[in-house]
Amino acid sequence: GPNAIDGRIGPKTKGTGWAVGPKYGQAHTLEIAFAKPVSFKAGIHLHIVLDQEYGSQHTIGRFRLTARTGQAARNLAPLAVIKALEKPATERNAGEQNIILAHVRTLDETAAGLQAELKKLEVSSPKPPVMSVRVISQRTNGPRKTHVLNRGEFKQPKEAVLAITPKTLPAVKNRAQGDRLDLARWLVDGKNPLVPRVAVNHMWAYLFGEGIVRTISDFGVRGEAPTHTALLDWLASGFIQNKWSRKEMIRLIVHSATYRQSSAHRPELIERDSNNLLLHRQNRFRVEAEIIRDINLAASGLLSHKVGGPSVFPPLPSGVADLSYANNFKWNTSKGDDRHRRGLYTFFKRTAPHPNLITFDCPDSNVACVKRTRSNTPLAALVTLNNAVFTEAAKALGKRMFAAAKTDKERLQAGFMLSVSRIPDDREQAALTELLAEARDYYRQNEAAAKEFNGDVEASAWAVAARVMLNLDEFITRE
Repeated sequence: GPNAIDGRIGPKTKGTGWAVGPKYGQAHTLEIAFAKPVSFKAGIHLHIVLDQEYGSQHTIGRFRLTARTGQAARNLAPLAVIKALEKPATERNAGEQNIILAHVRTLDETAAGLQAELKKLEVSSPKPPVMSVRVISQRTNGPRKTHVLNRGEFKQPKEAVLAITPKTLPAVKNRAQGDRLDLARWLVDGKNPLVPRVAVNHMWAYLFGEGIVRTISDFGVRGEAPTHTALLDWLASGFIQNKWSRKEMIRLIVHSATYRQSSAHRPELIERDSNNLLLHRQNRFRVEAEIIRDINLAASGLLSHKVGGPSVFPPLPSGVADLSYANNFKWNTSKGDDRHRRGLYTFFKRTAPHPNLITFDCPDSNVACVKRTRSNTPLAALVTLNNAVFTEAAKALGKRMFAAAKTDKERLQAGFMLSVSRIPDDREQAALTELLAEARDYYRQNEAAAKEFNGDVEASAWAVAARVMLNLDEFITRE
């Protein structure tokens, strides 16, 4: 009929007609088929009209019209598919086989529907947490020269400075004029003693509370001398021999008799070694801010052991997020397992940090911090007694204790073992038993409060006992 191809060139074609642009002066073909098969009883007569209405460069020259019957043009396979099919199946490579399979999927209605659904899901799927970052590259052509400045005056340059190292350290092997890659290789080539010494000293400080060099941020002439020079060098060389494996170094240290000794004070050595420089005992110190939350969740059974992924948003006291810069940050509390992930994954907003972390001396992340301080204030007890995370942990530990045994004595012992890894003595057992009885009496008289706190009287009473266990000094102190 008239205007047979009007607006029907393809599923994405708009408008009327067909053009050869932008590939002018080249050979083109156009195959047109009826949407439905057409049959005639008498002879077939086709009336074809070509309207060339757009510019001089769009006219068609030396064209030929051919009519045929049989397979519809729209079902013809692409040239790449035809070439692949011309080969015997045993001679086709993987690429040709995939070309054929991809074409077959477009012909099958079920497969086409699934492909469309898959494409829709891919478009609507969340974007990966990837961001573009600027990378500073080394200048290769005409590198800038650096000079010693006369008394710091940039207008009075003196001799040029070369990319070399101090004579007291091993020489650097520069590939050309010296760049950051040369510096990086020099740092870890095994001949430079500074890097492994600093690294193992950091690990030692984390495991003992103090480093072998106590000024872990200063290994220079103003820092303190090592308390055990030979030990520091031996650990540093072992660190290199174990291919810079931190796990192997930590395993070596924690298996040592020095690490595993008691942290109890030894009166006979107080005068001789009051600061424990000779490591006559293990040091006793409170665990870090993130670890306090982790051990509470671990004892209660709530801790998520999932590894990796984006930061999470555990419960935050109301109003804290509003203190962020220009009030431009919203804290949406995470749900499910993300609510109880390790403290390592807690989102850190520098202008509104989580108060749990700050209370336990976590740095504010505005500047680099090599060594954390440790303070002991009433705020710490208020946080562990009242913050939502620690309250949830106490409730869960209470239910865990109740399910662990059939008698109150055994349940309290199970909770004590989960909390501080030992059985309570008689005095502690009596105090916890008395506290449990008082909590039961209170919640029996205030069943509404019990229901609101932890569901029922028994669960609420056990949560009270669990809260005390999780707030023992022994619980948050490594000794």
